[in-house]
Amino acid sequence: MKSNQNNGIFSIIIILSLFFQNCGQPKTNKQKVVYVNSYHRGHPSSDEIMDVIIGEFPTDSFELVTYIMDTKRNSSQDYAEKKSARLYDSIILVDPDIVIVSDDNAVKYLIQPYFQNTDLPVVFCGVNWSDKEYDLKAVKVTGMLEILPLAETLITMKSFYPAMKKLLVLTENTTTSRKEELILDSLYNRVGLSVEHELVNDFDSWKTQFKEGNKLYDIIYIPTNGAIKGWDSDEAVNFVYQHISVPVVTCEDFMMPYAVLGITKLAKEQGIWVSKTTKRILKGESPFDIPVTKNQESATWLNARLAEKIDFQPDKEFLDKAKIVN
Repeated sequence: MKSNQNNGIFSIIIILSLFFQNCGQPKTNKQKVVYVNSYHRGHPSSDEIMDVIIGEFPTDSFELVTYIMDTKRNSSQDYAEKKSARLYDSIILVDPDIVIVSDDNAVKYLIQPYFQNTDLPVVFCGVNWSDKEYDLKAVKVTGMLEILPLAETLITMKSFYPAMKKLLVLTENTTTSRKEELILDSLYNRVGLSVEHELVNDFDSWKTQFKEGNKLYDIIYIPTNGAIKGWDSDEAVNFVYQHISVPVVTCEDFMMPYAVLGITKLAKEQGIWVSKTTKRILKGESPFDIPVTKNQESATWLNARLAEKIDFQPDKEFLDKAKIVN
């Protein structure tokens, strides 16, 4: 009888031990998603994409691991390569089911060199204009390109100023800007504009080029400012108002305080598409069966204060669809 009691007690101890062991190491069936943001928190477009992705992969259903590359504020090739090497090591340890990346640098420095001939599916968004320069043939990849409504913006402004011929592109000195300098001249020529590019590193250089540009060119295009060191938003607003004399346009809504007119992308569209596509792949679809696509949505803007300063008077049709910035 005593032996049977001892065996019973021993069995209970084993059961309790296994129970507490399992409690200490809970099993999960959540699918693991890694998201790599090329830029940094505080950059408006990438913030919109990141916020959508975080919202679409809640913690009760997915295990989402996010990484920030910060390659806009740290724009050297050496930094991007070393950061990507460390990120790859981290991603391998996470062992995700899929990887999402946004913007060019994550594709160029992380996906292209490290994900060739792997079985890990990749979904990208925010890659500007084309992915053709990246060798992704051996990657299980699909994505959404970012095509800015630039031609529409320039044609719209040219309809009000048909004599304009000379365009200045004034922007930050980054991978994306250098890429656009190489591929967009044919677009400017089709619109009937000759173009010069000024890629600057700091705010003082931007101000110098902006002031000179208003003397030498018929129109100025300001794509973005996230990598321009020392940028001061309040000072920029005052400086632009003081020195603007020609139309200034943009395709980014966060640049509208410094531009007269903008037809802008909607960054959320990228985040929504990449999230839905990621879920399709997690359910069993192959990235190879989902064609690379491009964004479609846009918004029209007018900076009324700057428009008045240069005596730009758009027609009623434009005003009826434009969002007004004062």
